[in-house]
Amino acid sequence: MSSFIVFALIILSAASQAFSAENQKHDRIRVGYSSISSSRIALWATNDMGFFKKQGLAAEVIVTPGIQGTQALIAGELQFYLGGIDSAALAASRGSDLVALATAEPIEYKLITQPGVKTVKDLKGKKIVVDRVGGTSYYISLQILEKVGLKPGEVELVQVGGGGNQRVAAFKSGLVSGVVTATDRFEQLKIPYHVLADAMEMEIKVMGNSYLTTRSFRDQNKDVALRTVRALVQGRRWAKDPKNREQVLKIYNRYLPSSDPSFMAHLYRKNVEPIPLYPYTNTEDLRIFLSYLTEANPTLRNLKLSEFIDNSFLKRVEQEAGGQP
Repeated sequence: MSSFIVFALIILSAASQAFSAENQKHDRIRVGYSSISSSRIALWATNDMGFFKKQGLAAEVIVTPGIQGTQALIAGELQFYLGGIDSAALAASRGSDLVALATAEPIEYKLITQPGVKTVKDLKGKKIVVDRVGGTSYYISLQILEKVGLKPGEVELVQVGGGGNQRVAAFKSGLVSGVVTATDRFEQLKIPYHVLADAMEMEIKVMGNSYLTTRSFRDQNKDVALRTVRALVQGRRWAKDPKNREQVLKIYNRYLPSSDPSFMAHLYRKNVEPIPLYPYTNTEDLRIFLSYLTEANPTLRNLKLSEFIDNSFLKRVEQEAGGQP
């Protein structure tokens, strides 16, 4: 064996050992999120731009749909999960030790109808698709319908599971006349639609997805939890900085490919500019939001929000920054 080959092997071995040592310095975490949606931009930026790594975290960020994500979190297969706070609160009310560390901006639920359905009267006797009876969009649908003056039985709620893409597909097929969801997929796919009502304009409380963990993991790994929240705030700060706009759009295009500049600009205006730097969970907003669900889920009445909500890590990160934007 030549001296050159021996030297090369020594260099490769040293590099491998250095890489292994570097990995050992990082705490491994698995972060799940419920679906690919434009509202995930802060999480994507945090991961893709290396903010987890800068906090000494080797993060695996994976899509874990709905109930599966909550179950994986409870089972310890995930350390953190960005998912529906309603499902988490229900699980917590039934004995699971879930806690909410932060809550993302609310989903902009709108009652979207076929272009020919221009009025509430036009919607009577028609079908509206929801994700599942008892799910968030179901109860938001009931709230919107009540606000616009439609009584139970005047429309038919049709359950279509599997996520927003399936509900939009049902709408596109013409099988239903309406859907309660956000407009992003319609904009991306250029599907004609009409917005008949807007939950936020009607002052219907809607909570966004929350960053969740278990109480046991939090209590045993407070430093990891703090560094995770710190990384998420750093990712938000980076994404909101106007000078990073082009890089943010590249991240968007990685997850939601589109050659339409106007759609990309729409996503940026809708999801980046307004996001709060410190996404605290508002106790009163959550109380109102969960009140929509208590009739079908009476255990929610026993949930102690003071134990379910933990804003302490966000407060610590904000104090470290001196409250600076």
